[in-house]
Amino acid sequence: MTANIFKRVLAVLIIAGLAACGGGGSGGLLSGVGSGGTGITAGTVTGFGSVIIDGTRYLDTKAIYDITGDTSAAVLISPTLAKIGQQAEVATDTNGNATAVHIYPEVVGLVTSISASTNTITVAGTPGTRVVANASNGALPITVYGGYTQFSNISIGDRVEVHGLPMTDSNGAYVAASRIDLKPSICTGGCAVRVTGTLSNLNTVAQTFTLNGLTVNYSGSTTITPSGQSLANGERVSVFSATPLSGSTLTTSTIIIRKLSTGASTLRLSGAISNYTSNASFTVAGVTVTAASATLTPTSLALANGVNVTVNGNYDPVAGKLVATSVSQYGSSQVLSELHGNITNFVSVANFQVRGTLVNATAASFSGGTSANLQNNVYVEIFGSVSNNIVNAATVAFQTAATDSDGDLSGVVSGYLSPTQAFTITLDNSGSPGTTIQAILTASPFFIGCTTNPCTDLANTVHVSVHGVLQANGVWLANTVTFLLGTQQAENDNGSNGTKEVQGIVSNLTGNTFSLNGITVNYSGSTTISGGTLSNGVQAQVYGTLITTPSGSTMTVSKIEIDNDH
Repeated sequence: MTANIFKRVLAVLIIAGLAACGGGGSGGLLSGVGSGGTGITAGTVTGFGSVIIDGTRYLDTKAIYDITGDTSAAVLISPTLAKIGQQAEVATDTNGNATAVHIYPEVVGLVTSISASTNTITVAGTPGTRVVANASNGALPITVYGGYTQFSNISIGDRVEVHGLPMTDSNGAYVAASRIDLKPSICTGGCAVRVTGTLSNLNTVAQTFTLNGLTVNYSGSTTITPSGQSLANGERVSVFSATPLSGSTLTTSTIIIRKLSTGASTLRLSGAISNYTSNASFTVAGVTVTAASATLTPTSLALANGVNVTVNGNYDPVAGKLVATSVSQYGSSQVLSELHGNITNFVSVANFQVRGTLVNATAASFSGGTSANLQNNVYVEIFGSVSNNIVNAATVAFQTAATDSDGDLSGVVSGYLSPTQAFTITLDNSGSPGTTIQAILTASPFFIGCTTNPCTDLANTVHVSVHGVLQANGVWLANTVTFLLGTQQAENDNGSNGTKEVQGIVSNLTGNTFSLNGITVNYSGSTTISGGTLSNGVQAQVYGTLITTPSGSTMTVSKIEIDNDH
């Protein structure tokens, strides 16, 4: 968007990852140090309305969100930028509520090879990082796509961000992808690269080592975190370079050693078992686990190398072990995608969003209303399953937002009071015209699409979308304000036609046409394009006339805004 997203950068994020010990499925953890957390949960984001990790909800009304991807250090982000399928580590307090959500991809780089027969791509060099997408294996996370509709859309030369579980098979290490996002390939000064893997061939004199087939060069100016740690063969590390690869060589400015925070008291980890000797000694996500007295689910569960599990227990920092209280067999087929929030970007029953996630509700069972009641700003609870880039809803329940619910509400601002940062929003909602809500900004909100820094665009008559949390007094505490391109017309034909604004990742850009959330977008020389260069992989907001027919949806747009910070 114009001026992109104004956000704060963490100068240093203390990282706690885990040393890899060989074998399948070792991974690393970011610590919750500095976030006030006493526990850590690591796994796949499976939903929102709170943050939901592998089917378990953690209240996130007071949590900070950050991501370590395109930048050398973690960057604070709006909760709206978190996505289903990302890998996250949630720091929790003594009540089990989230205090911080750390999001981290395994690899960011260019696709160098594709094997359609095995749903495999190679990313960041040759041989690079092997990534395997999953459409049906219930023992692993199902791959979610952003900017693509399916695996076959990926092309050699695409720049992607991959989230997933580190695994090992007979061909060596690979990433079982839980999410693959198309990223912008046009970057000022060159596009950044991030690679995660097990360090080998360390030469401290030449200051080089090998990582996923790449030669990594470092120097005395390279930042290594946690501070005071030394590199060693067998460590699981994440390396970052602000510039592209030179052949198969990466010159890194930042190395993160993944070691577990000794401040964590409780752990919940998902991953593949490795280094199994008995139920009293094996490894999950790089953590040594003893489960001799743990409850196994199902009771017939046989622990062994390569079995994917979720482990709960208490961490013993003296012994350096997770003492498991329960071990359950992991299965994405047993974990439904779950969304709680307001509908946004409504196009049709088959194409709308909740918490930034595309939803198709054509086969859903409805309660509290019917498909005709689906429209922007309506609060719903959705359970379903992921298929490629969309959640196919099994159930949709119309609800009233309760205290501590988070949601996304759009409309026109009035009654704005600068000293208190309080205002009224008249909602875009043809079913209840004139409906208003009260909102007030947090102390440090995120602004998306603002034209000034610091942002001064919030004013009466401005059209916005706010993301926030409903307080007990009925006021929405807004942590994110997105400035929209225009007012949407009242909806016709169940909302599928009229003047609309839709946000998503640009793909299939050819001539004056591109795809956005499954919609064919047409623009012309008279279309206003602001905020950056239109290209595949950029986050864009489009405003124009939407027409939906049985054969699909098209938009002819008058305005396009670009936001490269996604």
